[in-house]
Amino acid sequence: MKIQDLLHQTRGAMRSEEAYALLVAMAANLKSGGSMDEITVSQPRHREVLPLLEGSAKALLALEPVERFRTLTSFLASPEAERTDLGWLREEAVEQIIDMIDGAMSVRFSHVASFVPCLTYAHRMSLAGKTPSVRFTWINEGECQLMRDMAAALDLEGIVTVEIAWPWERRRSDDADVEVVLPPFGMPIKQLETIPHRTLGLLGLQEGRKARLNAETVSIADAIENTRGRVILCVPEGELFRMVGTEPVARRALLDSGRLQAVMSVPSGMMFANTWVKTSLLVISAADATSSAVRFIDLGHRTLSQKGRRGRAEILDDVSWRDILKGETPEDRTLARDVTRDEILENNTVLVPERYLNVGTREQIDALLAQSDVAELSEVVDLVRPVTISADEEGEYTLLEAAPGDVNERGFVSTPKREITVDRAKYNKAFNQQLRPGDVLLSIKGTIGVVGLVPSDVPREGEGTIWTAGQSLMILRPKKRVNMSSLALYEYLSNDTVQEYIKSIAGGAAIQTLAMKDLKGFAIPMPDEETVRSIEESFAERQAIFDEIDEMKMKLKEVRSRGWPHDLLRTEG
Repeated sequence: MKIQDLLHQTRGAMRSEEAYALLVAMAANLKSGGSMDEITVSQPRHREVLPLLEGSAKALLALEPVERFRTLTSFLASPEAERTDLGWLREEAVEQIIDMIDGAMSVRFSHVASFVPCLTYAHRMSLAGKTPSVRFTWINEGECQLMRDMAAALDLEGIVTVEIAWPWERRRSDDADVEVVLPPFGMPIKQLETIPHRTLGLLGLQEGRKARLNAETVSIADAIENTRGRVILCVPEGELFRMVGTEPVARRALLDSGRLQAVMSVPSGMMFANTWVKTSLLVISAADATSSAVRFIDLGHRTLSQKGRRGRAEILDDVSWRDILKGETPEDRTLARDVTRDEILENNTVLVPERYLNVGTREQIDALLAQSDVAELSEVVDLVRPVTISADEEGEYTLLEAAPGDVNERGFVSTPKREITVDRAKYNKAFNQQLRPGDVLLSIKGTIGVVGLVPSDVPREGEGTIWTAGQSLMILRPKKRVNMSSLALYEYLSNDTVQEYIKSIAGGAAIQTLAMKDLKGFAIPMPDEETVRSIEESFAERQAIFDEIDEMKMKLKEVRSRGWPHDLLRTEG
């Protein structure tokens, strides 16, 4: 029985997801001895397909439990379901999460994304002759009703219970052995009264006061404050990186609890069928099983995954996330590494796995720094963050705004392509972010790590046309009292190994960003005068080679223009 074929027949009367929910409701109703007359529909035309759905519901109930489960859940992995907002998990990820639950007899699944793992776990345990307590908690009544109907149609009523509530409200006090928490990414919480006082207090908030708060941050605080068992919590990468608001407060509290067992980086598309957002799984241990180290794991490592259809990362056969989590630390430190709490605190509580797994690069940089005098970036340069300046159609001044794409192959910022006109007030506002000889530009948002030198012939202060920097760039302006060569700074930041490290410390779910704290504390070697002279000589030698290349390009163009048909089809001018 193919459920997609059935739903296709109802397409003229209702959407596929509506027909699916109605089919499941009818199967649950028939299972309990009800009749078609008891089924309510939202629109009169829906009644036209009720006889078809009733026959299909009866056929479903006649199937063996395994086949019935497979048939009903196949829709949730179909392209039709992918196009909904429900965030169904991919089948391979569901299997891994169930494996991580490790046969627990009391499990709480929170938020709609945990719908399929919840059903699958209950079904597997039922087939094994076990009757665990499985609870599904979510605020949406329609999705909760679908869970009730699915449980009834699959003979799981004695295992699955449904609670309509925000998961963090904690209306029931019983502790689950394991909780699977898959909150909607970036969902703002506007009603703080739904959050217990102690949970708000952990985040430094009070009810009645306005605060920017999302579901992922509250879920972390809730796990620390209100659970005793293990927790598997999925968050977007931005939650592990942001340095403002309540996110760093939640991360610090999680570290201080000693319960953070692991952070598992999940490549885009590996877990969720309808989003390409990079995610991570936080594995939180039981309250009585604290640890001083956190295991960081890259689930996109070449030994664990491969590129599959549509470019998505797919889990390799025989890979077990549970085994990587519980086993000995692998020798390959780019796959997994146990990191001390102190090292994480040194990294401002950032929990992005890539930061801790890029160990070869970090060690090479540390070896260089050990041979040099070292200063933090904020000690040797002023960090100027450009602000947005809007255009005026009849402005008397011109701003040429540099972007990462304006850095040429020689390493210099070429004439910026973006041009805006402004009035005198905005021209004055742009004074601090006007590019000056000796400035070094570093891209910190979007395309991370592009480095460019501002040339000596850049327009000077007071000219009608000046160069400025766009918001994706940071201006690094060497301090006058510090003897730091702009060229040495450029050479260091543009080095391939340093570039790799810079990219590894960037974070963000959709748009990568370098945090200001990381920039300020970035370690910079301070070369002596002799080293600076060698840097200048090497740079000048490269520029001479570029000059030769330009001459060869011109010669190549000239030779080509003399041949057929170019000699006969010359462009005028």
